[in-house]
Amino acid sequence: MDQDEKENLRRDKTNSENSELTQDEGNLLTWYREVSEEDRGFIRQVAQALAGAH
Repeated sequence: MDQDEKENLRRDKTNSENSELTQDEGNLLTWYREVSEEDRGFIRQVAQALAGAH
């Protein structure tokens, strides 16, 4: 499989994932994919803390 085919598959997957999301959810997903792994870890810790606060 060449690079163009791989890129098309990635775009297709992203489009199918995003088709079920609201605009806000899509925006958050795009933003989350762009943050560093260190920031993702912090975001996960905050989310887990908030989930446990119920």
